[in-house]
Amino acid sequence: MSDTRLTKINFWRKLYLILIATIAPKRFIEEQKKDDEVRKNFPQPPPHRRHNIFIVRRAFWISLLLVFISIISGYALGCIINHLFGCFEKKIISVLQIIGALILLWATLFVRGWDIQTFGGVTLAERVNQWIFRSLYFIGTAIIVFSLSLQTG
Repeated sequence: MSDTRLTKINFWRKLYLILIATIAPKRFIEEQKKDDEVRKNFPQPPPHRRHNIFIVRRAFWISLLLVFISIISGYALGCIINHLFGCFEKKIISVLQIIGALILLWATLFVRGWDIQTFGGVTLAERVNQWIFRSLYFIGTAIIVFSLSLQTG
């Protein structure tokens, strides 16, 4: 079994890695090499892994939390915009719904799996792939909920 421990990466570093992965791939490759070196120097042996069902359970609850945050943020933004600007034309709402759907489709078509998957699934490229996919889904869902919360006039 491969060592699947991850290096710790904070939110701002994740944004930086996503940015350079999309616009400066050579710089990203350098960051990947640095991360690989850090991982190679982890103390051995790797700690005992939890049973896979606990990983699945954690992912289930975190994803549900993200769904609710996306819905609440989209709805709250819609309520604020309704309060500030009043009613919107159906065309604008339709355009927002189309944009949200397009972002969801983009995320679905973009995500890479077997193309980049390693044995442990812990490379920076795999992690950035996951972060971009989840971010696009979060944003697309929030836009659709936002559009649904707008009042028509």
